[in-house]
Amino acid sequence: MNKLFESKFMKGLQKFGEKLASSKVFSAISKSMMGTMAIILVGAVFQIIATIPTLFGWYTTESAIYKLLYTPYNMTMGILSVFVVFMIGYNYAKSLGMKPMQNGVVALICFLLVAAPATTVTVADGATSLTVLNTSNLGAAGLFVAILIGILTVNVTHFCEKKNIVIKMPDVVPSFLSEAFSAMLPLLFNIIIWYGISSVLSLLTGGQMTLPLLITYILSIPLSAINTIPGMFIAVLFACLLWTFGIHGSMVVFIALMAIMIQNISANAAAVAAGNQPQFYATMLTGAMACAGGTGNTLGLVLLGLKSAKSKQLKAVSKAAIVPGIFNINEPVTFGFPIMYNPIMAIPYILTPLITMLVLWLGYAIGFFKPAYVLIMSLLPLFMGEFLGSMAWQNLFIPIVGIVVGLIVYYPFFKVYDKQLVEKEAAAKTDEKA
Repeated sequence: MNKLFESKFMKGLQKFGEKLASSKVFSAISKSMMGTMAIILVGAVFQIIATIPTLFGWYTTESAIYKLLYTPYNMTMGILSVFVVFMIGYNYAKSLGMKPMQNGVVALICFLLVAAPATTVTVADGATSLTVLNTSNLGAAGLFVAILIGILTVNVTHFCEKKNIVIKMPDVVPSFLSEAFSAMLPLLFNIIIWYGISSVLSLLTGGQMTLPLLITYILSIPLSAINTIPGMFIAVLFACLLWTFGIHGSMVVFIALMAIMIQNISANAAAVAAGNQPQFYATMLTGAMACAGGTGNTLGLVLLGLKSAKSKQLKAVSKAAIVPGIFNINEPVTFGFPIMYNPIMAIPYILTPLITMLVLWLGYAIGFFKPAYVLIMSLLPLFMGEFLGSMAWQNLFIPIVGIVVGLIVYYPFFKVYDKQLVEKEAAAKTDEKA
């Protein structure tokens, strides 16, 4: 293991990671993602509180109490991209020596123009009109666009300031008023750019497409034709790779494969109803991507953090992530370790689901694991989805496979990253004393 830590490959990964960390762009993204930890955790808590009673039939997802309990989740994780875009604009501007608050607000305005432009709708009575924001692109679906806009709006403002493309007021004008006028032109240019893109896209598609949806659909096109065993491996590889760059890869894959998956499960439901055995379909392997702690099967990584981490950061994140991980919610790990824009942890994050898929494929091939015939379209705790989808006790071992594979694959990379963070924390502590 020591040889692995000292290998050229691992040293190269660490150097590459250090270069990314030293980049103002990636540093701003990383700080912003980690800054959403409290939002993510609170959202996860309310999601769990709202979901558990539905498993026992105490109420349904259509009931008023469920919607009431789920509202805090909708206002945290449901609009996560809103917080992210502001934080990225703020942190990136701060690293460039610019006014962080102004740039955060500019980024937020441009993001809302692109992802959720205000529209007027008429309610059922036909007489009342409301101006509303569509929140469907404000959660994880808009994360990549939030990152893009957060960085580019600051760059536009920075360019304007460097080239003196700002309104300058006399020295006698109070500073707060002078700063307000100096921010006008950069804000105007940013709005023209991003609202122009959004408007052209809306006109070309009859108002049916936004930039977040366009990016998602473009990424999903090559996946729509993949419905084979090798194709599923490619789809999962693609999904995990996208996640490491801040794109909601799971959603991209789900959009591309949803129709096929529903058809396959429905065909099995009809077969079981007719007294026949359900069949295995390649799309069923996609469940291996998130069977043990969410996408990337990060529950094994969380267990390593709880037991073996020496870094304060990894210990804290692992403690916070264990309960959400049991409910297959892994955003605390993705943003907290973090895995995004972290090449050391990105490798096992991609490898773990692929190896898990291989093991599960063999399990289905020999007839141990049973194909699903119940359509489960909601987030469920560990073991629940696998069992309820097939009503087979054998499928309770699917998450166990994901955990074991995760422990093995994440371990060497976890040790390297933990060692790296311990050294950084020690250096930071020394600097504080000095």
